[in-house]
Amino acid sequence: MDYQPGNPQNGPGNGYNPYNNNPYNNNSYNPYGAPMQPAPLRQKGDGMATAAMALGIISLVSLLFLQVSIPFFVGGVSIILAILSRGSAKKMIGKAKAGLTCGIISLVLDIAFCVFAVWLVFALPTLSPELKEEVNKACEEQYGVSYDEMMDEIYDMWNGEFDSY
Repeated sequence: MDYQPGNPQNGPGNGYNPYNNNPYNNNSYNPYGAPMQPAPLRQKGDGMATAAMALGIISLVSLLFLQVSIPFFVGGVSIILAILSRGSAKKMIGKAKAGLTCGIISLVLDIAFCVFAVWLVFALPTLSPELKEEVNKACEEQYGVSYDEMMDEIYDMWNGEFDSY
């Protein structure tokens, strides 16, 4: 048997140490380099939180292009994914909070935009007669019916004339 300082008798491998290192790891010599660090654990729902954040950002960007349906659906999916990513945890991770915030903001702005557009359609004649004439011309060219004729049909439907259909 070898009686070397790094190989005590009756130690691991009965004193046999082919790599000539300390089996008790009480010195700084390690021929294989530093020990590997464990990979950081991913939180449960991290993928859904990332998707929620990405969809929330997409819904805000599409709102800038005056889209109506894309922010509505994508923002709704973003909110759902953000809520589902939480799982049974007490708190949401940051990405899920960002997705939830962006989704809610895009939905609120989209609804406000739609309400404003509907209000503008009905308030147009009193706001600007010149603009009304331009809209009449554009509707006539595009649809073959003027804006005034379309509005008359809508008012007739509201007054109960559509019950006969």
